[in-house]
Amino acid sequence: MDRQTVDCLTRGLTRDEKVRIAQLSAVHDREGLRPIYSGVLARCVVRSDQWDRRAQLVTSARQTLSHDPEFRQMLNASTMELARRP
Repeated sequence: MDRQTVDCLTRGLTRDEKVRIAQLSAVHDREGLRPIYSGVLARCVVRSDQWDRRAQLVTSARQTLSHDPEFRQMLNASTMELARRP
């Protein structure tokens, strides 16, 4: 059941959600990620006890997402954008 939820937390992201997560990850804004993953988790929870393990599920999803080629490209683009800022 948790694997299904983690898969949903990664594959169920919209492109806009992925872009926003990449932007926030580039600036290491963990607090900014919370509302995004809260909304996604609400769509993905299979059992109510998963709410208690929310942090672990989101951590697993972030680790899985870090291996996604499209997300890595978004993260690289966000990092490059930050590097160009004065």
